[in-house]
Amino acid sequence: MTAEYAIAKPDDTETEPSEISGTPNVNLADILGCTEMRPRVWYLDPGDGMSYHRQDEQEEFYYVLEGPGRIRLGEEILTVEEGTALCVPPETPRQVFNDSDDGRHVWLVVGAPALTDDGRPIAE
Repeated sequence: MTAEYAIAKPDDTETEPSEISGTPNVNLADILGCTEMRPRVWYLDPGDGMSYHRQDEQEEFYYVLEGPGRIRLGEEILTVEEGTALCVPPETPRQVFNDSDDGRHVWLVVGAPALTDDGRPIAE
């Protein structure tokens, strides 16, 4: 008996802008039919950035696929090397951005549990 599964190659999939920040991404949850998590691949060209936000309930896993990546966590700004993972609890404000001239940054971001987007922008 063969287990059911879904497969996708994000780089071969057309990106869509996020509803809040307009950042290009591939919504792997929709493509793969994920029901327990919300994976997306985010593509940030120089000058791009997600909105500064926190989650109501979702813990988020961040992994730099192409980088280095830049992330703001609360008041701290980190440069994250390619191949590095972070786990961010719901209440921690965060923003992934690309303030470099070094090309595109690519992040895999997985939120769980799989809720409708519970991100809440933070006014600065």
